[in-house]
Amino acid sequence: MIKISLLISISAMGAVLGACDMNENKVTQAPNFLIGEMVRVQYDGASDDLLTGGLGIQGLQSPTPPAFNNADKPTPAELRSYAIYTNYRALNDTTTAGGFGRLYGPNVNNKNIQGKIAGVEYLSFMKLDADHQNVTLMVQIPADFDVDNPCLITGPSSGSRGIYGAIGTVGEWALNKGCAITYTDKGTGTGFHFLGQGKVFGLQGQLIDAVTAGKRSSFTLSLTHELKEYNEKYPHRVATQHAHSGLNDEVNWGEYVLASVKFAFYVMNKELAGGENKFTPENTLVISSSISQGGHSSLLAAEQDAHGLIDAIVVAEPNIPLLKNSGFSIQVGEEEPIVNHSMNIYDYTTLLNLYQPCAVLTDEALKAPFGAGTNPAAKQLLNAHCGLLHDRGLLSADTLKGQIEQSVELIRKMGILDETLVLGPVNVAINLWATLAANYANSYGRFSVTDNLCGLSYAKLDPAGKSMAQSPAEMAVTFSLSGGVAPVAGLAFAPTELKLPIDYAICFRDLMTGTTDQAKRVQKGIDETYHTANLQGKPTIIVHGQSDALIHVNHSSRAYLGLNYLVEGENSKLHYYEISNAHHFDAFNALPGFNNRFVPLHHYLLTSLDLMYDHMTKGMPLPASQVVWTTPRKMAENNILEDLSEKHLPGILQTPLHSRIKVEQGIVKIPVE
Repeated sequence: MIKISLLISISAMGAVLGACDMNENKVTQAPNFLIGEMVRVQYDGASDDLLTGGLGIQGLQSPTPPAFNNADKPTPAELRSYAIYTNYRALNDTTTAGGFGRLYGPNVNNKNIQGKIAGVEYLSFMKLDADHQNVTLMVQIPADFDVDNPCLITGPSSGSRGIYGAIGTVGEWALNKGCAITYTDKGTGTGFHFLGQGKVFGLQGQLIDAVTAGKRSSFTLSLTHELKEYNEKYPHRVATQHAHSGLNDEVNWGEYVLASVKFAFYVMNKELAGGENKFTPENTLVISSSISQGGHSSLLAAEQDAHGLIDAIVVAEPNIPLLKNSGFSIQVGEEEPIVNHSMNIYDYTTLLNLYQPCAVLTDEALKAPFGAGTNPAAKQLLNAHCGLLHDRGLLSADTLKGQIEQSVELIRKMGILDETLVLGPVNVAINLWATLAANYANSYGRFSVTDNLCGLSYAKLDPAGKSMAQSPAEMAVTFSLSGGVAPVAGLAFAPTELKLPIDYAICFRDLMTGTTDQAKRVQKGIDETYHTANLQGKPTIIVHGQSDALIHVNHSSRAYLGLNYLVEGENSKLHYYEISNAHHFDAFNALPGFNNRFVPLHHYLLTSLDLMYDHMTKGMPLPASQVVWTTPRKMAENNILEDLSEKHLPGILQTPLHSRIKVEQGIVKIPVE
């Protein structure tokens, strides 16, 4: 049961108390970037809690999500519980056989067998300045927080997820360790504006009217005459915060993480020290963490940390935008060194959006999970796609076999590893590349929903493919179901120009390579996001799955290691652990065809956080950079897949021998087993 609920006016408080200046350690003052109301809720750890939303491990494992008493008007508590359920299951294999509840999970290293954790949670919006949008911040402080040995972890959401997006990843480790954790949705999250119905989301996920929302909504478009005309011409469209804010907010993700740390110190002193200056960056261990785009954000925050807020960094599978750099290469075993590294995710996304639907027609890919080998209709569409690539002048081969081989070879030339190709079918099946291309092109180019970039918008479609209104219940549940990127939660691509899928793909690719005004806008937006790789000597761990088919290692973590060495040299404290048989979406490991091929990267994120915590608190040395060679699960004699156990998950060696990753003479050297 929620024990205490308190609303505090931050606008007035910020004016009275002034800015939060970390140089002078005035961490008892409300930061002046806070806006609107701050919500404080205390959880008893029984009927509701910080980590599982009151569901416990059994509720998180249940295939049935938590219900709403009134589907049209769910309460903030119901929306929160459902959002935690969705995000936990979206990022983790929650099967017992896959290790959940045994090797990792909310109950592991938790005295509560259901994994529930009592404590207090604060929510607030922040805004960098008047020209920016609202960004959600949240701080959780567990009841067993050690005030004598304080620690704080950052948890920016992965991908475009909402404020509960990192709760099942770094939130799990932090809260079970007794650390406070500070989250941000990075200005992406579940900010949706349902244009036809005039509805947006409030701080706690409740639907409110766009006309009167003001500073109370996560995302509301200005209600201009242009938007009114657009809504009349293209009814029932939906604008999303990440795609349509017009800000390219990825530029600010590091600042948002740093702001979340400042917010956390204010909250910790308010909650635990009666407003006294007890917890400061000098006496509190701060580890910047998270996964995927959250990892990108935490690394960026560490690079930009001018006031010593962050002590150490631990991130997993980070997307890291990097300028292409000829100062180093990447070599696997004795293979020819790779110089085509550091491709931007939008660059290879738009290429894969074109060529992977043809490449997945190899014999091996047809048999892979989600392969089209048993789906004649899907296979026919993919065959046609290959032919259209030839017709559009994108492939030279005249035969289907040649087109497939040429597509595979083009993908390999991108610096993409062969071990990721088996995941091509699932990425094509879930329309991953088209979804990312549309979202990031809109964001990088600072386009409005009214631009209908490449002839696409978002809406619910009827069976005939015509846009239609969503019901109140469908809109209300979007906060809990959405990962922040459409198509999702009943929304689909709604064409404003009738074209073939390949022509949409060509349009988004042209934005990467073309010279039109729209293309220049996208390219400029990408250029604004690059990292420096200067971690200022902070102890850092990056852990990444070798089979990651979304954030490819040659274009992210391996390349970051090389650039960091160029920038920091022998002063670098970056350690890189690359995990074989691990990929980006652990949740898929619950499915047949995945469960006997892959291991959870999440396990190694938790291990890395343990290593860093012991390094920072006990002086234990961090293991050298290395490849960890894991063993997938096998079929037992009874033809049942064995349970995941520690024998499949070898440790990160303190003194690796032939598994060590090195940077020598301008080459990042990756060993082979």
